[in-house]
Amino acid sequence: MFEYTSYKDVDLKGKKVLIRPDINSNIDVENNRIRESPRIHALIPALNELKDCAVVVMGHQSRPGKKDFTSFELHAEEIRKLLDRPVKYVDDIFGEKAVNAIKELKVGEVLVLDNVRKWETENKSFKDFSEAEKTEMIQTLAPLFDYIIADAFGAAHRAQPSIIGWPKMLAGPTIIKEFEVMSKILENPERPMTMLIGGAKAIDKYKAMKYNFENGKLDHALCSGLTAILIMEAIGIKTGEPNRKSIAKDLEKARDDIKATYEKFKDKIILPKDLVIEENGNRKVIGLDELEKYNAVTGDIGPETIKTFEEYIMNSKTIIANGPPGIFEKEVFREGTFKMAKVMARATQEKGALTVIGGGEMGTAAEMSGDADKVSFISTGGGAMLEILSGNEVPLVKALREKRP
Repeated sequence: MFEYTSYKDVDLKGKKVLIRPDINSNIDVENNRIRESPRIHALIPALNELKDCAVVVMGHQSRPGKKDFTSFELHAEEIRKLLDRPVKYVDDIFGEKAVNAIKELKVGEVLVLDNVRKWETENKSFKDFSEAEKTEMIQTLAPLFDYIIADAFGAAHRAQPSIIGWPKMLAGPTIIKEFEVMSKILENPERPMTMLIGGAKAIDKYKAMKYNFENGKLDHALCSGLTAILIMEAIGIKTGEPNRKSIAKDLEKARDDIKATYEKFKDKIILPKDLVIEENGNRKVIGLDELEKYNAVTGDIGPETIKTFEEYIMNSKTIIANGPPGIFEKEVFREGTFKMAKVMARATQEKGALTVIGGGEMGTAAEMSGDADKVSFISTGGGAMLEILSGNEVPLVKALREKRP
């Protein structure tokens, strides 16, 4: 299903390599610190494997205009804490400072470059890989390395120069592990297979759900977050203006398709029975018939829904969670998400289920709940995983196939 040359297929000893992981992190901007970073933790074993190389790390944090669009200094600090060898940082990407630091780098050392998205061209998408190869950064940096290791599964769906622009690319350890798990899910998943859907990107998650129902792989979809709001609004359940506003554009475009899909698979699409709003700083559980009356943002699933979702998860053999059921960053809306992480851990430990959490926010939530190491696998890429589960070939998968050394 996935074709690539592995970093293990070549002799890297003594070589200068650039590794491009996805270590985009959940940053507490007010206190200038990284909250949780499963992605940085996932990078450390790879850096340990490359201890006989001079290693340069290139990555991105957020995107221009966002509050957490920061330099990579915090990421370098975090790597330094976790790695037992010298880690340098340069506040440059491919200018003179960066080029000199790369040239001077010795075997056994690690150099972290600045946030690659500070370079404007990185924020553009290149359908034509050869055009990405001609960009200034690729032209400047590619000749300085013996090998480029692509390991940014979390950004695999982005056709940006640092992801797909290198002339030759090896697949890194994170990518290989992700491909193995994705193959299990896509080719022959153990049944029943259940998707827990939450968080934002409602229309993308709806499409992944629909694709897997249509191809007969999926048995149940436990819908929460904005995907649940989108489906409920499409089938005539009024959720209140603040909720509706969040999905209005998607609803306008896809209402009829969503209605038809719901009608076809309504026994398999499990919607919330109760939801949670914030009232005077506390959790208030409301029924679906009260959504219009309270007209407030629903930030979590309620106890009845939690119980129903738990039953489905405990009776499944393959469980994929993409997006948290609640706005878990706020303590008042944390319960549903943490309970889903715990029940996935139980399904793994007690029932031998394959439990996969789709990166990003849900991965951070699992770390915060203390259950991250008890599920089968935490993907480093929610969006990339969604694209692959929707049957799409993502740019990095294509680049690794076409640019094998």
